Amino acid sequence: MESFCSFLSLKAAFLLIFLVNSSAGHQHYRNKEGGDGVQPLSKILIHKTVNAIHEKASVHASPLLLGTTGKDYEWVTVTVVSPNPSANDWLGVFSPAKFNASSCPFTEDYYEPYLCTAPIKYKYANHSNANYNKTGKNTLYFRLINQRSDFAFALFSGGLSSPKLVAISNAIVFANPKAPLYPRLALGKHWDEMTVTWTSGYDISEAVPFVEWGFAGEAQTRSPAGTLTFPRGSMCDEPARTVGWRDPGFFHTSFLKNLWPNSKYTYKLGHRLNTGSYIWSKTYNFTSSPYPGQDSLQKVIIFGDMGKAERDGSNEYADYQPGALLTTDALIKDLDNIDIVFHIGDMPYANGYISQWDQFTSQVEPIASAVPYMVASGNHERTTPNTGGFYDVNDSGGECGVPAETMFFFPAENRAKYQTDYGMFHFCIADTEHDWREGSEQYRFIEKCLAAADRNKQPWLIFAAHRVLGYSSNSWYGQEGQFSEPMGRDDMQKLWQRYKVDIAFFGHVHNYERICPIYQNQCVNSEISHYSGTVNGTIHVVVGGGGSHLSAFSTLKTVWSVYQDLDFGYTKLTAFNHSSLLFEYMKSSDGKVYDSFTISRDYRDVLACVHDGCEPTTLATFQLFAILVILGLTNLGGAAAGGGGFGEQPLSKIAIEKATLNLSCTASINASPLVLGLQGEDTEWVTVKLENHTPTEDDWVGVFSPARFNASMCLPVNAPKEQTPYICTAPIKYKYATDSNANYTKTGKATLKFQLINQRADFSFALFTGGLLNPKLVAVSNFITFSNPKAPVYPRLAQGKSWNEMTVTWTSGYDINEAVPFVEWGVEGQTRKRSGAGTLTFDRSMMCGAPAKTVGWRDPGFIHTSFLKDLWPNIEQFYRMGHRLSNGTIIWSKKYIFRSSPYPGQDSLQRVIMFGDMGKGERDGSNEYSNYQPGALNTTDQIIRDLKNIDIVFHIGDLSYANGYISQWDQFTAQVEPIASTVPYMVGSGNHERDWPDSGSFYDKVDSGGECGVLAETMFYVPAENRAKYKTDYGMFRFCIADTEHDWREGSEQYKFIENCLATVDRQKQPWLIFAAHRVLGYSSDYWYGQEGSFEEPMGRESLQRLWQKYKVDIAFYGHVHNYERSCPVYQSQCVTSEKSHYSGAVKGTIHVVVGGAGSHLSDFSQVTPNWSIFRDYDYGFVKMTAFNHTSLLFEYKKSSDGNVYDSFTISRDYTDVLACVHDSCEATTAAS
Repeated sequence: MESFCSFLSLKAAFLLIFLVNSSAGHQHYRNKEGGDGVQPLSKILIHKTVNAIHEKASVHASPLLLGTTGKDYEWVTVTVVSPNPSANDWLGVFSPAKFNASSCPFTEDYYEPYLCTAPIKYKYANHSNANYNKTGKNTLYFRLINQRSDFAFALFSGGLSSPKLVAISNAIVFANPKAPLYPRLALGKHWDEMTVTWTSGYDISEAVPFVEWGFAGEAQTRSPAGTLTFPRGSMCDEPARTVGWRDPGFFHTSFLKNLWPNSKYTYKLGHRLNTGSYIWSKTYNFTSSPYPGQDSLQKVIIFGDMGKAERDGSNEYADYQPGALLTTDALIKDLDNIDIVFHIGDMPYANGYISQWDQFTSQVEPIASAVPYMVASGNHERTTPNTGGFYDVNDSGGECGVPAETMFFFPAENRAKYQTDYGMFHFCIADTEHDWREGSEQYRFIEKCLAAADRNKQPWLIFAAHRVLGYSSNSWYGQEGQFSEPMGRDDMQKLWQRYKVDIAFFGHVHNYERICPIYQNQCVNSEISHYSGTVNGTIHVVVGGGGSHLSAFSTLKTVWSVYQDLDFGYTKLTAFNHSSLLFEYMKSSDGKVYDSFTISRDYRDVLACVHDGCEPTTLATFQLFAILVILGLTNLGGAAAGGGGFGEQPLSKIAIEKATLNLSCTASINASPLVLGLQGEDTEWVTVKLENHTPTEDDWVGVFSPARFNASMCLPVNAPKEQTPYICTAPIKYKYATDSNANYTKTGKATLKFQLINQRADFSFALFTGGLLNPKLVAVSNFITFSNPKAPVYPRLAQGKSWNEMTVTWTSGYDINEAVPFVEWGVEGQTRKRSGAGTLTFDRSMMCGAPAKTVGWRDPGFIHTSFLKDLWPNIEQFYRMGHRLSNGTIIWSKKYIFRSSPYPGQDSLQRVIMFGDMGKGERDGSNEYSNYQPGALNTTDQIIRDLKNIDIVFHIGDLSYANGYISQWDQFTAQVEPIASTVPYMVGSGNHERDWPDSGSFYDKVDSGGECGVLAETMFYVPAENRAKYKTDYGMFRFCIADTEHDWREGSEQYKFIENCLATVDRQKQPWLIFAAHRVLGYSSDYWYGQEGSFEEPMGRESLQRLWQKYKVDIAFYGHVHNYERSCPVYQSQCVTSEKSHYSGAVKGTIHVVVGGAGSHLSDFSQVTPNWSIFRDYDYGFVKMTAFNHTSLLFEYKKSSDGNVYDSFTISRDYTDVLACVHDSCEATTAAS
């Protein structure tokens, strides 16, 4: 044994004692933790150890070799003999086994102590045997985990405060101490990515880490892992830098990408040694995340402040974190009913004793290896004086966040705040150890996270943080008089209310408490167990009773506190669908529910305005339109929408809910063939023969699907005197019986031809008399159906979020419980790939109003989206959609072909189609669509004819004009399928997709027929974080697509998006900068805009024209107005050049183009022709742009009737022309510079 010097300078000793005591005192007061929690290892003054080795004392440990069967833990038997036993003798576990002064850090302040590393754990020598004090003999049992080194046991006398080393055991070790262990799953930064983090003793110079994973029984994939560690020097203070230090090993993180949603995977951790041999972990399983918005059962666990405990009774942890094992074990027992776990801070309470992080990861391994274990930063992970944290105390024991942020993966750019989606949930996780107040970087992050929630897909918006930024009646918060963290909710509550946060979770306080839905200290709902309707106020929940010692409640009973429990527990959220959520608080002791509530609501309830919960522009917008109505300058029937006032959705003419039963024996109707699509077709012509002995000219035939359309499909009536209608679903289409046969009124006989598309159900035909306003059901046909009504149909391609990603969206009748959707794709003749697909749907409750919620409702089926990634540029790929049934059978679509996008900036021929407001037409002449969208089929057919010369299509709003008749979306996707299945079909949001009163849109009108954006944003993919604004690159083009149904003015979230989109373009690679939006934010001489005196959407260009000019936008496109018009290059209403057909040189202004004449009824021009209007056409058409290279662009306007060019211009310029300064286009500093 080495010589020993026990002298420690008074200064150093005082410092150590002060740090321990001040930390404990802080825990007592500021952390509201009840005042009796002290990290057990901090009680040992190990640096004061003296050498008192006794030759007759002994410690022996067995077995010598642990983990011989591959286990990462083992029970060890330790026999102790002491000639001078006492009640305060204790046994410490040290690792590495050699724990003498050689491991001490150099210091000039004091002589080297004999020991300077704390044990991993300890027990008193008389543990479970009181006779030790008399006999000096005992046998103790320790549970050791693999911690990358050998172990020794040391017997000390003198207690914890004055330890004297009496005896040391033999060394024991695991068979492979470096083995890969303790995997921790976490969600990646994308929904289809799972990360696996684990610990090992292998440096990258010794072995290459990776994960082998895949479907059980199928070929496995290997994904490499990154490796991190941290040295003692990265610790910020004691004890982490001194007695608490232990080599942490190496942390490896692998990213498992392109996962199929809701699929079970196996994985194992591997290290390939330099010799070529492999070290493997055992095999684990996990289920991948659901697709964002997927309607399926989703179960979430949330708690904080659990800590760790020792299953062998070491360390007096029963006094420090007495509930930790109870919570852990309760979760393990219920693991089959858990999808994801959030541990919101204060994880192991290592408090600077690094070895305890291994203990913690081992404890949670059964959970964290099976489901994502998401963590947040707490004071016991992060807070250390003078390290940039918000609190200047040493709760972390000098760790200052390093172990937590290294050992666990956060899907964050930096630090511990992040956002993540899980199916129908959107989580915003804040970091309360850094400033969250208004003006701070974190405040901006939180607002961005909350604003990014797409409540159509993720209705359940959850905020979580460690410290209580909301409400808590904890005793210490009560003494401070705020009942929250100081300055906690002052700024945050505005965001929670504005973005309608459902529940805010907090830890830090070690108990359970639920608060009413609350805003500004006031309960806004008197309900306790069930909440429904509008989201007004946020429910606050303190769930810090995960395991650490409990915190007392204030004696003052607050009015907003609904339920309190001074016990250990956790919460569980179960989302059944988009409208139903169950909250449960469970005690850790028995796993039973002690508090619960439910939330039931529709999508419209989320959108509805509440106090301080809507954009300040909503009311102003409503007032603006009210003024316009008073002045007679607008028309609520659609004129201001650029529709000319003549358009009416044909199905809305049918008063179907007034239909009466008038079946006649003298009337009949028959449809054939009985089975459609026998050759795999998704379209089929049907012959319908009808006979009516009392014919009239207003008799009509409706197509119904499903074929049974009686009152069983009706919503329950509210008024007791109100009678349920006989029919409450509109037909898919209709024709007058006289169609193509004027003699029907004389003969009572007619033969009609209908073109049907596969719409996931059977069909029947019904003959009505009484016209559309007073329908009387006379006869119903036989049923007909497609051979496979559930077949995958109508693929829609769209650009992904990366240039080398293509998305395929399609419709089917297969739920994910019935079949697994995917796309098989690749280069013809080469190995085929399969990419899983996410699945969405929506129900009637997600509609905002009639007719979508009533007569227009029809089950939309299931919408699948697959992401084809890592595409080679400009390569032709084939693909087909598939559904693997539970019996292994695969249902295939037909084959399709697309060409992948060019590399951004690639110099090649690139051709873009741009139009708006096309709508749909019926090829069989149904529905009088020739009066509603008479140009739709002409435009569709012209694009199909020229498809080989088209690379990408943009349809900028007003897509189908379904206006709440859901069946029409199938009709539209079938119509555009030849285009959308071949080239990316990019869409924008229009008023007929989004607008509905009190739903958060910028315009308080009923143009969407109650769809309020749900249909468009589900049926079509856009590369956006949420809503319908996005940017996308295609070769030499950058497109910035705005959403005019939400505020775009300066100061709005969208204005910032638009500026970011324009500012981030690399004009060297993408010289052609295109802005597009639905409503005319630029210039239009439409009749109604002229009457308003603005020649634009009110407030349209006032803010945006500065951006278009500053960033030198080439062309801005708009729809909404149903005609074609081109302006000169213009700025502030002035043409900046007299040229009309060829533009060259500097970009001095933006050319504005209205291209809303793709199909819907036309809009008149103003009698006045402004000087900036170069070309106007009152006809149907579309625009084609052809980029020949970086310096030459051709613009062409083509009529849909013949496909010929009627207006055109060219742009020729060099890169220096783009860079050149023009009026208001350069930074104000240029001249000064």
